[in-house]
Amino acid sequence: MPPVPLTLPLDLAPGLVDGPTFLSIMGALPTGVTVVTTLGPDGEPYGMTCSAACSVSKTPPLLLVCINRESRVLKALLERGEFAVNVLRGGGESTSARFASQQDDRFRDVRWEPGSAGGLPVMPADVVAHAECRVAAAVEAGDHTIVIGAVLAGGLRPEVPSPLMYWRRSYTRWPVEEDPRTAALTLAAEG
Repeated sequence: MPPVPLTLPLDLAPGLVDGPTFLSIMGALPTGVTVVTTLGPDGEPYGMTCSAACSVSKTPPLLLVCINRESRVLKALLERGEFAVNVLRGGGESTSARFASQQDDRFRDVRWEPGSAGGLPVMPADVVAHAECRVAAAVEAGDHTIVIGAVLAGGLRPEVPSPLMYWRRSYTRWPVEEDPRTAALTLAAEG
């Protein structure tokens, strides 16, 4: 599915913040760290680190990832029409760094298994959760493509205490709630 260009007003560019300021602003927003994976036409796994991932809709279940338009992973993902989002666990910094690198064989020495929907690469030892998706839409926005995925399957590892997070250009972890009574009260208060 080729991406649809996002039409922006012609007068948008004047007055925009510069790139470094924009990156600093966005760096103040803590995000989860994911590895987006897919398979090439020959069954070769592709993957990349992505911190721009979020939910879109509960009904139908949709999520989005934002990927640089020059990415080989994006090309393979759009050709296949399917991808998986592996939400990294706390302590997954080395996995994140590997899939953020420019090395060709990012899957070398990485344990992965085919997911239940289409055999997409899922990394059970490295994640707190994963979602397997079919491409529902792709929209070009600036130097990235927003890929919306319809979630076909997924899983959660409740025994993993916290996800890997990225904040102000550094890795961090979500604080783990030590007292289960406090967590239960918090959930009850939130309804």
